[in-house]
This record gives sequence, structure tokens and C-alpha cells, in this order.
Amino acid sequence: MKRLPAMPEFLAPLPLFAVVLMAVNDRWLKPTFHNALTGKLSDVAICFFLPLYVSALLALVTRWPRARRVAVGAGFTACLYTALKVSQPAADLFCELLRPLGLPLGIRSFRAWADPTDLVTLPLVWAAVRYSRAAAREPSSLPASPSTGVST
Repeated sequence: MKRLPAMPEFLAPLPLFAVVLMAVNDRWLKPTFHNALTGKLSDVAICFFLPLYVSALLALVTRWPRARRVAVGAGFTACLYTALKVSQPAADLFCELLRPLGLPLGIRSFRAWADPTDLVTLPLVWAAVRYSRAAAREPSSLPASPSTGVST
């Protein structure tokens, strides 16, 4: 079996917690509480995990070092997030582009609202870059898994 590349910047507790936070917030907290906090929680989560997720996807198709992948992920996230938050037509187009991806998962539509006040969470992109750098400096205490070939 082909060995998967290491993606420790995304496959770690903090980024995966951000994914869970976004899912729980969007599915249960926003419909239940619908307040300023729930309005920003998903923005915080996506600004943190998306650069790391893009980096992990790039690890599958490139041989770039982690620092370059995370930098590209951060740039992509900052540009996309800014466009979605300042332009309702951009947000609507993005939702239309996501629809085919959601259908197999039973998601019939996506909603996004342009809200420039959400740009307050953009520094979390930088936090993701810093997190990745710090994680790269930590020696791994776990050996590679022999069954998957994925190292941590």
C-alpha cells in the first residue's frame, strides 16, 4: 500500500477540535442560541483550520515542505475568507460551487452572509501558521503507525 504523506499540521488535536467546533456550532449552537458568540465561533474555527487543511491537501499532491504548504494555505484562506466576507455575490457563488459536494452528504444548500465585521477573526490565519511552526519544532513522541504508514 502506498504510504500517505505526513500531515501533522492538520491531523492533530487542535485543528481537528476546530473542525468539530465549527460542525457543532453550525448544526446545533447557531440554531439554538443564534447570538453574536455563535455567529463568530465558526469564523474563528475556519480561520484556524482551513490553512492547515489546505496544507494537508497540498501534501497529497506536492512534495513541498510544510512551511510552503502552510503559507499557501494561509494565503488562500485569507483571500477567500476576505472575499466571502466583503462581497455577497462572492458568498453566493461559493455556496453554489459547494452544492455538488454537499449533495452526497445530504446537504442540499449552503448559506453564507457577507459580513465585514467577521474579518476580526482573520488573525486566526496567522495563529494557524504559528501553530504549524511550533508543531514542527516539537519532536514526535509517537512512532509511525505500521498499519497505515502515516507518521505523526
